[in-house]
Order: sequence, then C-alpha cells, then structure tokens
Amino acid sequence: MIAEHTLGKHFTLNDGNSIPLVGLGTSRILPNETSDVISTAVAIGYRHFDTSEFYKNTTQLGDGLRQVLLSGKLKREELFITAKLAPCYEAFGDIETSLKEFLLILQLEYVDLCLLHFPIQFKEMEDVVEKTLARSIGVSNFNQQQIQNIIQKCKIPPAVLQTECHAYLQIKGLVKFCQDEGIFVTAFAPFGSPGLSKHKPCYQECNILKDEVVLDLARKYGRTSAQILLRHLIQRGIGMIPKSSDGVRLRENINIFGFSLTDDDMVIMAKLDKGGRIFSFPL
Repeated sequence: MIAEHTLGKHFTLNDGNSIPLVGLGTSRILPNETSDVISTAVAIGYRHFDTSEFYKNTTQLGDGLRQVLLSGKLKREELFITAKLAPCYEAFGDIETSLKEFLLILQLEYVDLCLLHFPIQFKEMEDVVEKTLARSIGVSNFNQQQIQNIIQKCKIPPAVLQTECHAYLQIKGLVKFCQDEGIFVTAFAPFGSPGLSKHKPCYQECNILKDEVVLDLARKYGRTSAQILLRHLIQRGIGMIPKSSDGVRLRENINIFGFSLTDDDMVIMAKLDKGGRIFSFPL
C-alpha cells in the first residue's frame, strides 16, 4: 500500500475522499501576512491548508481563501481544508455549533477534514459528516488505545490521525497500527518545530534540520535538509503539514516528488528515532 501511494501527490482515504500528501500548516503565520501567504502558496501549488480554532489568524485565512476563490484561480473542490476543533466540549451539539461558527469565520460551507482533539465526542463527529459540514473526519494527538476504542464503536471510522511525527519521533508502532486499520497518518512538526522555543520558552529546542546525518543526505541528493526529512515521511506513507511563510521554503517543501531515498538511506534515517516528544497533550 505504501509503495502505491508514494508515487502520487494524493492519497485516497478510507472514505473514498482524496487528501494531498503535503499541506501547509498555518499555526504561526502572522495574521497580517496570512492572506498573502495563502495566495503565494496556491500559486506554488499548495491545495491543502490546515487550521484550528486555536490559531489567531483564522479570520485572515478565511479572507485569503475567499480571495483565491473569487479570483477564479481555483474552484472550492480543488482545495482541501483541514479544521481542528478544540478539546473543550461537554454538551451534545457543541461540536456541530462550533464547526458552523468556524465555517463562518473561514467563509466556507464545509471543510474537507474535521479533526477532533478529545475522544469522548466522536459520535457527534459522524453527525457533521451526515450534515455535510465535513467530508471526512479524523482525530489529532490520539494514542493507539484511544483510536482502537473509537474503531470498536463508530459507524464512520476516522480517516486521518494527525500527530507529531518526525525523524526524532517516528512512532513506528502507531503508524503501522493506523496503516493496518486504513487510517492515514499526517505529521505535524515534521522538522521538530525548530524555533518554537523562541515563542514558547517552556519547549526544548529541537532542530533536526541541523542533524549531521540529515545534512550528509542533503548533500548526497543535492536537496535541502527539509526536503530529506519530508521525503523520509513520504516514503513511510505519511503525509505532512510543514509550516512556513517564506516563499522559497514553501516551494522547497512541496518539491519533494522528484527523487527518492534509497532503502539503505531509509534505514539510516530510521536510526535517528529517539522517541522524544516535543508537544504533550493531556488526553
């Protein structure tokens, strides 16, 4: 299955919908830059944009998407929008209400993928699919047991797990479990989120881009360290949402389909796994 979907730029989810392998994470894009970044990213070739209720730029993201659609450059069905809902709902109906409010901010009638942070309300996630507010549903930052519990009870299984995953945290067991269950894994922080400690001092610096193994492979393939890290994920059958507002890096991060790492180099990359998590989520 992995060999088949690494040949293209999209993956067919377990519900029949298609997700781009590379998306743009928007969490730390400055609000006053967001609309321009969206326009630039679309021109480069991005079609998948990842957002969340937590982010402070959602209004500007909605404006940017609206401008792209009004310009006629793309049709809505050519975009793939992922929305993550906050883990703070208690009453039945909260998820539907929150998603509808989020859609108003994004100026959209539906999202392509809605992700849930908290296991208890997955039944209501199924309802938003039936009401056409979301085409696919999934989970974010869940562990294997939490996903297994959902699979045993759900009518519509999660199509996607979005979680921290990079060369230093390869979560091989969880990835295999998801792939065996037909759940597509998407990695956030694929570079180890370098620079995060500047914004949040409580987080330890983790810069895989400067790892000597990665730098050696970058020189060998004539690519950037970022492209090596992303290609490694692609060949593991994992999608990704790298973050950047820089035009050069945006282009580099999506230009990863013209080369492949050898089997030996994939083994070398596998040895970088430290099992060290940067982000923690008290679920």
